[in-house]
Amino acid sequence: MRIACLQFAPQLGEVEENIAQADGILAAADTSQLDLLVLPELAFSGYNFPSLSAITPYLEPTGSGPSTQWAKAAAKRLNCIVTVGYPERSDPATDPSSYECTTANLDPTSSYDNGNASKHYNSTVTVSPNGRVLANYRKTHLYYTDETWAAESPTGWLTTTLPLRSSLLNSHPKLSGLQLLSSTVPQATGTMLSTEDLYSGIRTAFGICMDLNPYRFQAEGNQFEFVTHVMSSSADLVTCSMAWLTHLPTADLISKHKEPDYQTLTYWLLRLQPLIDADKERVVVLANRCGEEEGDARYAGTAAVMGLGNGKAKLWGIMGRGENGLLSVDTGSEAGWNLTVDRVGKEDAN
Repeated sequence: MRIACLQFAPQLGEVEENIAQADGILAAADTSQLDLLVLPELAFSGYNFPSLSAITPYLEPTGSGPSTQWAKAAAKRLNCIVTVGYPERSDPATDPSSYECTTANLDPTSSYDNGNASKHYNSTVTVSPNGRVLANYRKTHLYYTDETWAAESPTGWLTTTLPLRSSLLNSHPKLSGLQLLSSTVPQATGTMLSTEDLYSGIRTAFGICMDLNPYRFQAEGNQFEFVTHVMSSSADLVTCSMAWLTHLPTADLISKHKEPDYQTLTYWLLRLQPLIDADKERVVVLANRCGEEEGDARYAGTAAVMGLGNGKAKLWGIMGRGENGLLSVDTGSEAGWNLTVDRVGKEDAN
């Protein structure tokens, strides 16, 4: 698979400017033959909102707001699957997790319209090149900042099968421009190839940042709830959109912007340790953001694509702590680094 992480520094509430920044990075990068593009948590709204009232103007309807529309356009243009984080506002008429409100159950993570509560979630949406929404995952483990406006996922973890292109496309160059999930496509001989011939599904588990940590930091450090789900759901691919914080001072983020935040990387590996110990290799995509936001929020960057399993941690590629750009790797190639893990203490996450 060819997988890309778009690491950049969105600013709080500057949706159009953040979208333009992402488009500029993609325009300058080699995006040929991508299978999957993953963007950070709350990629275009920014992350560090202090309250529900602050984020309310940027809430987007489930799978149909500016972030989803951008993802659909990017997926079509790049002919790949795209995952992007966004602040979701559910529709009380269609979402079973919404409910009728009374004065007894007013909820600070909901909006109210004619007695109906619209719940809010920190979510990712995943779309195919033909515009189909393949998954809408809602964050399960909330960070402190999330709890001011978002609700926990009412359904918990999500693993689904993504229809990624099979190697058949590589042997049929004329088919490379086909849209995902087309019902049939013409073969050179005049017969038809089905989607089953063209696409191989891969079990994919979705996470968002704090999901890597023990629930509310209250569970013991040896509890790996998200990773346990990954293994029990037979996932082979893990994608995690992130807005992971760092304690590094601004000066270090600037002067060493191309150097990864090694403490953060070590902590991620610690929280993924059961996957390293497992008897099969899984591909893990950690799509973090970089930069700073109001409220003294500094982000760790260090977006990475890894292969974890069989007692090994392989690294195909990694971004610097302050780098803006596109990390693109081919998981069919040899990994550039083999990693070892030292145990460290709790790290900031969201």
